[in-house]
Amino acid sequence: MKVDTHAHVFEPNLNLASDRRYAPTYSAFVEDFISNFESKGMDKGVLIQPSFLGFDNSYMVNAIKKFPNKLYGVAVVDTAITLDELKELAKNNIIGIRLNLYARQIPNLKEGKWPEILSYVKSLGWHVELHIDAIQLPPLIDDLLDAGVKVVVDHFGRPTAENLLEDEGFKYLLSVGNSQQVWVKISASYRLKKELAFEENIKIAEELMPALLASFGANRLLWASDWPHTQFENSISYEKVWDAFLKLVPEEKLRNVILEDSFADLIKDIQ
Repeated sequence: MKVDTHAHVFEPNLNLASDRRYAPTYSAFVEDFISNFESKGMDKGVLIQPSFLGFDNSYMVNAIKKFPNKLYGVAVVDTAITLDELKELAKNNIIGIRLNLYARQIPNLKEGKWPEILSYVKSLGWHVELHIDAIQLPPLIDDLLDAGVKVVVDHFGRPTAENLLEDEGFKYLLSVGNSQQVWVKISASYRLKKELAFEENIKIAEELMPALLASFGANRLLWASDWPHTQFENSISYEKVWDAFLKLVPEEKLRNVILEDSFADLIKDIQ
């Protein structure tokens, strides 16, 4: 089972979150995502609730309902969510919750409703996905590890220092690799330094890969297309990001561990 672990589906006429940073003007249909990953020999994909749709996961869930044998999902939920509501999501192949914390207050996961929510996540065998700059990861990951939940970190951890390998948040991320509780997505290299060309960002990603492999091993790295490459739609294609993966991980054996074994480990405790 080879898996593309990160993509979004949406249409521009949906009800958008009021605090969105971005609003699409085009449609990203689930059929196109499936066609893309199947063209590369993959079997399944993971849909991630986009931030601009807020807590309304219904469009993503309906897409999964159309293709339940091909798709999983990661939801965005508010702190009022109940265990019963999470169990309903679980019936539709939802396997985790995402905290996209850009332009949002960073929560203290040891306060308020968060300990209860994390206990639900753990009981379901789900993971918590983090999308934030690397420098802000330490308290979040520390609290999630203490809560005993699996953690998935988006897009190489999003280091922001001039030299990404010297980013203090990225160094911290590398330090938790031996926990075997944290996964990192090698995805969206074009977001590393937005001012640089795609090819230059690939070179930067190549510099990050040895450190990630040494700290996490291939069995804690996940590959993702980040389709449809929101905000980069006009310059990035599925073909480009797949070719970049082949360049970043030229060894087929390692690629297969990343595409198959790593994801299988992530979901093995799903109830």
